[in-house]
Amino acid sequence: MLNRVTGVAGWLAVSVAGHGIMLHPVSRNALEGLTTPGGTMWFSQGCTIGCTHCNDTGTPVPAGFPKSGAPPSPNIGSFGRDLCPNDHSKSKVPTVVDPSLTTMNQEKTNWSRWHPWAAPGSTPGLDPCGLAGGARTNMSMRAGGFGPQTGYPQGFPGSKLPTVPKERRAVWNAGGVAEVSWVAAANHAGGYSYALCPASGPLTEACFESQPLQYANTTHQTLRYTFMTGPHSFSGNTTEVIIKAARTAEGTHPQGSTWTKNPIPVGTDETGWQWNGSPPQFPAPPGCDESCWGYQPCNVGFTHPSYEGWENTHATYPSCANGTNGVGCCHTTAYMEIVDQVVVPRVPPGDYVVRWRWDCEQSPQIWSGCGDISIV
Repeated sequence: MLNRVTGVAGWLAVSVAGHGIMLHPVSRNALEGLTTPGGTMWFSQGCTIGCTHCNDTGTPVPAGFPKSGAPPSPNIGSFGRDLCPNDHSKSKVPTVVDPSLTTMNQEKTNWSRWHPWAAPGSTPGLDPCGLAGGARTNMSMRAGGFGPQTGYPQGFPGSKLPTVPKERRAVWNAGGVAEVSWVAAANHAGGYSYALCPASGPLTEACFESQPLQYANTTHQTLRYTFMTGPHSFSGNTTEVIIKAARTAEGTHPQGSTWTKNPIPVGTDETGWQWNGSPPQFPAPPGCDESCWGYQPCNVGFTHPSYEGWENTHATYPSCANGTNGVGCCHTTAYMEIVDQVVVPRVPPGDYVVRWRWDCEQSPQIWSGCGDISIV
């Protein structure tokens, strides 16, 4: 995402982070979906494969950031390197190498081979439900990790958020099928999975790893177009397109868990890095038109949404987008909700928490969200 403040646009073009949220079931992290202030700010920064944990060490930003600059810091972009070079406890060999599953296929030097999607689920996040701002200090603000925009302190653990009110919880039938979905507000490629944990106990990585959710439809999924037309308002156009799903249970963690490729490709710049220009990093699925693929929506909030919220709606493309082809700050005109159906496990009736986890390929980041459901 691009900040409109003069003087920091260049920094954001290099260091800005992707942002995503779980929409269904309702997430503790983003109760109001896309319009939740700071709702896309729950993630883990500094994550590469083969690490016991993510590395969020770094230099805090100075007062006045982002309107003032900040010196470089380790583990922000950190593109193309191992962020735990002294940790040899796990394999650092990528397990997702099939071009039908990789999502940064235009890059030139294979620098994304260290990032979480290279071995899905193998590196635990800093909190299973994400941290406010992605790190325990404000060092991650360089990567768009503005923790205070969530209403909680920088580094607040998402697993400690208040539960979703009972009246807003989905009710799932044991042995049945339920809808889950998420959306990327700034796309950093990779793939995702869902898992379950009883609400009666601690929300830990081990708990979620013990109950990965399986997909009811192993071959297809749905894209749902979502157009924001103003503050807290949406277009009636919610076109749905059924597409083939690229899923894998090989080389994933925990063993046997099924992960799904993010079907929305980002664009490419002249170096092969993600942005909004053509060609997309991989062929867009049929039905994913010019309003679908790209880095971020182009008709809403041409400030830095993670910092200033989603309230600045514009009727025309900003100059940085260079028109509808948008090789600059934005490309697409729609938020693409990625919808799947999962099998509800036959577990004892009660309250549970669903965790969505997005392992990025373009960046050393893991995005997470947790939502409450009841199983009957």
